[in-house]
Amino acid sequence: MSTRDLWNRYAKYFNAEEGIVFPADKPELDFYTQLREEYTGACLEIGAGSGRLAGSLQGKSVTVALEPSDSMLHDWTASDRKLAMRIQGTGEEMPFRSGSFPVVVFPYNGLQCVPEEDIRIGIINEAFRVTAPGGIFLLEVSPVFSRRDSEPLTERYCARMPDGTRLILREKVERRRNPDSVKYHMFYTTVDDSSETTEEITLNLAVTSRDEIINLLMKAGFCDIIQWGNYDRSPYDDELSPRLLVLALKGMRNAITSCSYSYVNNHIR
Repeated sequence: MSTRDLWNRYAKYFNAEEGIVFPADKPELDFYTQLREEYTGACLEIGAGSGRLAGSLQGKSVTVALEPSDSMLHDWTASDRKLAMRIQGTGEEMPFRSGSFPVVVFPYNGLQCVPEEDIRIGIINEAFRVTAPGGIFLLEVSPVFSRRDSEPLTERYCARMPDGTRLILREKVERRRNPDSVKYHMFYTTVDDSSETTEEITLNLAVTSRDEIINLLMKAGFCDIIQWGNYDRSPYDDELSPRLLVLALKGMRNAITSCSYSYVNNHIR
């Protein structure tokens, strides 16, 4: 199954979890809001999903949301659609000219959702290509997955949806060593007054380390790499940090100017 097909199936469950089952992660939203205050100019979000970060990434200049899934793009709210230009495409083959964006971000473990190493390398190389000279690339991953082991089938939650149905997630975790990855077998059951249906979604997340990520960035050509261990910009610690946020520069930072939607139209290949 292609990544696009997987996320087309997974979208409704992912969006329910991010918007209903679990509360919004305010530190995450604040982190990206502050980032956009510090780094202005046209912004590209790789793997934008259904617009969860649209409000945080909006700035005085255009924000472009790149997403492969039809379902994710369809689920953007009317208000979020006003905040970004949505374009369907994949990170390993972006439809933009080189050096188009002063700010490029790939949030929320998006790189680890790509199990193929060669494609992960391709995404980092493409990110370097489309980042403007003097611009920044922000990447977020979770090396803590390296400590995740296999787990038996377990009920994770049973939540009431706005339409009155119940959504139940039962999940089995499979740790695989060759290649190193964590496979999540997720069984989503939707229950209403008259029926009960279950759908299995399998998500294979690559296990990555800080060294691997830094090496990929440096090989692509990025420099002046900053590492944080959480959204509060605390230093990264291999044992204690829940995530790794890496900010890398493409050459020396220079003056970044704002632009309009016509900027993007002029930079699409």
